Amino acid sequence: MAIEAVTPPFVLPDLSDVVLTAKFFRALGDPTRLRMLEAIVKEEKSVSHLVELTGAPQGRVSSHLACLRWCGFVRARRDGRHVYYRVTDPRVKQILRLGDSLVKLHAERIRACTIVDEKTGSRRPREGFSRRTPGRR
Repeated sequence: MAIEAVTPPFVLPDLSDVVLTAKFFRALGDPTRLRMLEAIVKEEKSVSHLVELTGAPQGRVSSHLACLRWCGFVRARRDGRHVYYRVTDPRVKQILRLGDSLVKLHAERIRACTIVDEKTGSRRPREGFSRRTPGRR
């Protein structure tokens, strides 16, 4: 499978390699995008199939696919009224496999990490600790 480049139609800001790498991993950091990637890494899927698979509204699935497309993970193909997505680079499958392997090895530690959750706003207090409400003592 050849790697297909996508050229954006606008000028992008200069970002350091480490910022670009972090952005790359954020694209993989959403459960819906990850589910869709895992589905289409095996075979091409239509948007309607991905909507059914994820249970997300069509507009949200399309937004996630746009992110994956701009980041270079997937490519779209139109066939009449249907749009099909496929992985553009075979290394995406390797990244997903490596991620699965690391998660299996470190599942409890990843589950216990609340620092990553802070950025998504879903941080849960650890057992035995309570979160103070602002303005209260």
